Amino acid sequence: MTAASISISTFARDHRQNISIVRVFIKDCEYKPREMSMHELEYGPVFVFGGKHKGRVLYYDDDATEKTAICYIGHPLSFLGTYDIQLKLLREPTLGDLLNRKEEIDKVLTDIALYGRWDVDARSLHSLWAEKSMIEDSLFEGRMFGEFGQLDGSKEVFLCHASADKGWVRMVHDDLMHVGVKCWLDENKIRVGDSIVSKISSGLASSQTMIAFLSRKSVDSMWALKEWQSFLARQLSGTDIKIPPALLEKCDIPPILADIKYADFTKSYHDGYKEIYNALK
Repeated sequence: MTAASISISTFARDHRQNISIVRVFIKDCEYKPREMSMHELEYGPVFVFGGKHKGRVLYYDDDATEKTAICYIGHPLSFLGTYDIQLKLLREPTLGDLLNRKEEIDKVLTDIALYGRWDVDARSLHSLWAEKSMIEDSLFEGRMFGEFGQLDGSKEVFLCHASADKGWVRMVHDDLMHVGVKCWLDENKIRVGDSIVSKISSGLASSQTMIAFLSRKSVDSMWALKEWQSFLARQLSGTDIKIPPALLEKCDIPPILADIKYADFTKSYHDGYKEIYNALK
């Protein structure tokens, strides 16, 4: 065995020992996972505790039916594919769930590297990396979002965006909902048969804050422009409302929003979200 192999094996052994210590800590704390009903389960990372995909951590993004969830492999922005899974087989992941699954994936990936198991197809390998990346993000965010307390939930926040940016907007929506903020998001408010113009007008009128998500697509959108103009008109009339822009990518900021400080998501989701959070305080 080469020195490099010994080094990698030692790292893998030490990594498993560290995970074992965390497991003992969790057990000593007597943490009990709570299984959630389909009406309580929130969008985001979920743990599959039964069925074909038992033991995996997936991203619950939408409902296929009243009893079936659409779950992404890794983060939705990775677009690696989805599974339709019964809601009764899903629950919010615990720290132990995340650590255990991360260890399982680490072991598979380490074995592939150590023993040259390159018979694994590229899609399966990519799927493992995507799931591992999402778990690591969840572990980081679990610590990171501890700094954010609950906000006033009495005022609604309108999320103005282009359809192409829906993935980013859903993440902000979910994180704001976690801290108690009521959000107006078109896909949750407009149903088949509803008047789109009437619903949007009602949402704009009932909201005290509009987050204007800026991207190359949104600045070219007539819908977004009309929504910005409507909210700015209310602000100019003396109404106590806010319009914090959120920059998703480098683009030409519309003149009507150019003098308003924006939350910058281009370098870090955390930094952008923190600026939005502080603006809503």
